[in-house]
Amino acid sequence: MQAIKSKSHLLQLPPASTIPAVVRNERNVSTQDNRISWYARPTTWFWSVIIIGALIRLYLVLFTQGTSDVELWEENARGVYQLGLVNYYHAEPTANHPPAIFEFESLLCGAAIVTGLPFRILLRLPLAVVDAATMILLMTLLPSNRYRFLIAAAYWLNPLAVILSAYHGNTDCAVAFFLLLCVWWSARNKSQLAGMALGAGLWIKLSVILPIPAMFLFLQGWRKRLIFCLSLGIIAVIGYLPALVQDAAVVYTNVFGYRGLALQTVGGVPVWGPRVLFSFFGSPTTWLANWQTRIEYLSQTDWQIALVLALIFTWLRRSYRTVPGLCGTIAGIYAILYGFSDNWSFQYLAWALPFWFFLGPAFYIPAVLFNSGYIYSLYWFLCGNPWLGGRWNFDEHAYWPTWVMVFRNCSVAFFFVSGCALLSLAVRRGLKFRLVK
Repeated sequence: MQAIKSKSHLLQLPPASTIPAVVRNERNVSTQDNRISWYARPTTWFWSVIIIGALIRLYLVLFTQGTSDVELWEENARGVYQLGLVNYYHAEPTANHPPAIFEFESLLCGAAIVTGLPFRILLRLPLAVVDAATMILLMTLLPSNRYRFLIAAAYWLNPLAVILSAYHGNTDCAVAFFLLLCVWWSARNKSQLAGMALGAGLWIKLSVILPIPAMFLFLQGWRKRLIFCLSLGIIAVIGYLPALVQDAAVVYTNVFGYRGLALQTVGGVPVWGPRVLFSFFGSPTTWLANWQTRIEYLSQTDWQIALVLALIFTWLRRSYRTVPGLCGTIAGIYAILYGFSDNWSFQYLAWALPFWFFLGPAFYIPAVLFNSGYIYSLYWFLCGNPWLGGRWNFDEHAYWPTWVMVFRNCSVAFFFVSGCALLSLAVRRGLKFRLVK
């Protein structure tokens, strides 16, 4: 009997006060990890997000018409398909896209003619797939980050990413993909593949040029930098060389000479840029009359000012040698461009979307709220319904309702203030780094 009591005594747990502190802490950490593990693992919530985002994109691709860019791309693709690339550059001076993407879109035009499928579907479906690839890259960029699935899900359901990839009908979301692919390879010390990714991005839009100095400074050692530049240049030349050999002058004029447009409605309402900031101080009639000369000069030079500021920002952040630091620099470069330039269009927001996360919640949350609100509310107004199922008509709406204008003002002011703040922080960081060094 005494033996039985002894065994029973051995099975009793000691009081909590007698458990070593290390053991108690391990139990608390384990319990805490279990509480937060829902966003650290791709469980049901993550796959539900993936399915919802895919279904929304599929609806937009199949059942909406898109913006006027879809019609413009179809016209361009048909022109290249029928006349040939260089002849179409001559026939249409406003054709400003690089040769490689024009040739690709002409193939889509041929596929539309052969299969009978609408060009709008063939144009936007590959872009939605590219956006899915961007989400995957974003998820795998930081494999040890426990928030990676949450970040990927937030991007996949971001209204801006959804609209600009599957609805709008332009190639700008591919810019973000190639930039992120370049960072992805750079993080793995594959400078040759990183350069090739950025060179391929130049086949899509010349805006890929802006982060090249940041990528160059991120790489460690002149050998890697040289390999990066050589592979970038070779791939870029492959995409441009056939057209340059045929007629370098027209390629330079149409593609390299393009500086963007200062968009406005037929009623003179600016859609973006410093002109929107001027409108805070009175009606367009008032400030145009009083500041006409200065505004015209600023509109002609603001892209140069934005470029110089972006280069200064890049140099000041040259000490950021981590992947998040590089991604934050890229996000800041485009934020400065958005904040200081009138030469802008709606789809340009897609260039830096995946990089907004790396500037922190104080940037990311208002950036998504203001700009998603602006793009969605405007497209809703121009289409005539919240499902974006109607015909998008920019030219028939000379003036916009107040709720759209509020989102526009918040978006423009946000990027201008953010650009100034990022430059200020970079200057302070740069001075501190110099003093410490």
